[in-house]
Amino acid sequence: MKQVYVFGKPSCPVCKDAHEKIQYFKQKKHFSAEIHYFNMETLDGLTEGAFNEVADVPTVIIFDNKKELARWVKKPPVSEEFLPYLT
Repeated sequence: MKQVYVFGKPSCPVCKDAHEKIQYFKQKKHFSAEIHYFNMETLDGLTEGAFNEVADVPTVIIFDNKKELARWVKKPPVSEEFLPYLT
């Protein structure tokens, strides 16, 4: 099962944009991957970020059966980069 992890901070406008962009892609393209947002200002977010070696925000990671397929750091992915992993 594919999953999308978005790591960000509430005070980061680029992080908010990344999360909204992924939600928009899901709505328009109807992919089935679950989207998970991790707030890197909380203990849970930091823990998940450390486990996935996230050093900068925003970071977007696509997993398929817990195997990392793609990662974008410091910028939201554009649809041409992102959607091929989810269709």
